[in-house]
Amino acid sequence: MRIELAKILLRKPSLFLLDEPTNHLDIESIQWLENISYRLFGCSGSCISRPAFLDNVTKRTIEISLGKNLRLQASWSKYLILREERREQQIASYRNQQKMIEDTEKFIERFRYKATKAVQVQSKIKQLDKVERLEVDEEDKSAINLRFPPAPRSGTVVVEADSLTKNMDR
Repeated sequence: MRIELAKILLRKPSLFLLDEPTNHLDIESIQWLENISYRLFGCSGSCISRPAFLDNVTKRTIEISLGKNLRLQASWSKYLILREERREQQIASYRNQQKMIEDTEKFIERFRYKATKAVQVQSKIKQLDKVERLEVDEEDKSAINLRFPPAPRSGTVVVEADSLTKNMDR
């Protein structure tokens, strides 16, 4: 596997996608891959792998979810923290805006027919019309469930040979 990765690197690809690159590597090969990661990600590289490996080789994380992408200059673990903070900020901003809209609408309804408040009511209506409504990004909670039929039982004969010899000369 290490040789195959090296052959690909020597071609200097413009795009290099890795899906679970550590799956068939021993610890020494994983360390080798981490050490040459600057070469991997000097080109436009992408990597889907274990968090520890990702933290060691990435400086920028891009998430593509529900047709949108979020890019951050951060390792995978840091990205997860920043993404959660961003979502919490979105939710807080959305709730604050909804409260402001609700309060403004209550004011409008309360004073809509009072002549002394007509100018204020009109001002509040215009203010509401100009508000850019915030939305909270949806979370992609979809999952893939794969089911494979049970593997057929292997035969009872493991090896069958004719004219087999063994030599113990030493």
